[in-house]
Amino acid sequence: MIPPKSTQTYEKVKVGEFVFGEIADIEYDMSHTFKGFQGKPDTQQAGVRLVFKLDGCEHPHKTRWMKFSYHEKANLYKNFVSKLVEGCAPGMEFDLDKIKGMKVKTIWANNGDFQNIENIFPVDKKAVHVDMSGYPADEDNVDLGEETPF
Repeated sequence: MIPPKSTQTYEKVKVGEFVFGEIADIEYDMSHTFKGFQGKPDTQQAGVRLVFKLDGCEHPHKTRWMKFSYHEKANLYKNFVSKLVEGCAPGMEFDLDKIKGMKVKTIWANNGDFQNIENIFPVDKKAVHVDMSGYPADEDNVDLGEETPF
């Protein structure tokens, strides 16, 4: 059975040119269902999508749900994190909420009844990622050795 086509209308944005705004929120779903691709079964895993407040738009605009992964081939990493975060690397640890409130310029494209974000750039500076992987997690347990300079 084919589900009925949605009668909901969406607020359209300009296509193929910069649309300015900000990342207003980030939505998380720890057990989002992703449809299987090319005959593979559906999977349930952590999902994330960005919510934008775009200049000249009354309603928020959202990305599609993406797997919450910073793998080099993951859409979240390729299309968003690598463009908005300075010093990022595949597989890194990064608090995605650090990009909330970031001013961005976006480019959108039509995709049937929907519009998808095609590109994104920070208006000012990228968010900064500091690689803490080589540092101890707890300063109280740091072994300073016998030759401390103080």
